[in-house]
Amino acid sequence: MPLYDLSYRRFDGPRTPRFRRSLALARSAASLLLRKRSFLLLLAVSWVPAVVRAAQIYVARQFPGAPEFFTISPGTWGDFLTQQVRFLPVVLVSLATGASAIASDFASGAFTIYLSKPISRFDYFLGKALPVAAAVGAVTLAPALVLLFLHLALAPDFALLASAPWLPLSVIAYSVLLALYYTLSVLAISSLCRSGRVAGAGFAALVFGSEIAARTASSRMFGAARLPGVNGAAIDAGRWLFGGSTALFPLAFLIGVIVLSALVLDRRLRSGEGAL
Repeated sequence: MPLYDLSYRRFDGPRTPRFRRSLALARSAASLLLRKRSFLLLLAVSWVPAVVRAAQIYVARQFPGAPEFFTISPGTWGDFLTQQVRFLPVVLVSLATGASAIASDFASGAFTIYLSKPISRFDYFLGKALPVAAAVGAVTLAPALVLLFLHLALAPDFALLASAPWLPLSVIAYSVLLALYYTLSVLAISSLCRSGRVAGAGFAALVFGSEIAARTASSRMFGAARLPGVNGAAIDAGRWLFGGSTALFPLAFLIGVIVLSALVLDRRLRSGEGAL
């Protein structure tokens, strides 16, 4: 039968699972990132603190009489993860992976093409969020677990886990919290722009501007608790999770930013869907 004689036929095959659709979007974004030498260099540099910590663990295990600097305690992992925030690896990988994730789709019209297919807003969001969260985990959770396994491999016993059985859970919980926090915040800003550069500048302004504003406000409020910025709240929340602080406000601040970012993303994706 000639092609022009065929009438329209609906597709009656099975629909692919939701996670597979999101994974296809995430795989495409990740493959583009991994082709960039600058991004690979950023990941390599972000692992330098982990290499230093690994040397610290090795010296502490092989030379018991080493100086106090080489002493290993449960707080070592909390210090490492908060340093990944303080020295900006977490911020930089979030910026590199998430600033243009949604903004470029709004600018090129690809967002409407995605949603014209059997892809929901949540599928689209998950596909954009997975590469950012994976990049954050690559500089937080992955090196922290490697350091923990290295310590357990070199230690003669499991005294560390006996004294702090909550340590692996704290490492995982804090890393997941950081991934949610920075992924949602950078994607929320990306959804508000149509240029990856503008979104990146906005995210950088949020991170560094909030720190400047928090320090300025705290210096003028005598007797009041120090106000947190974006990074400061993440650092203070890490101290709370690892038992170094009892203040719950930084953790509440993180959760508030996560909820606000999720609401912004939902509203922006709904408005984009409404334009179809």
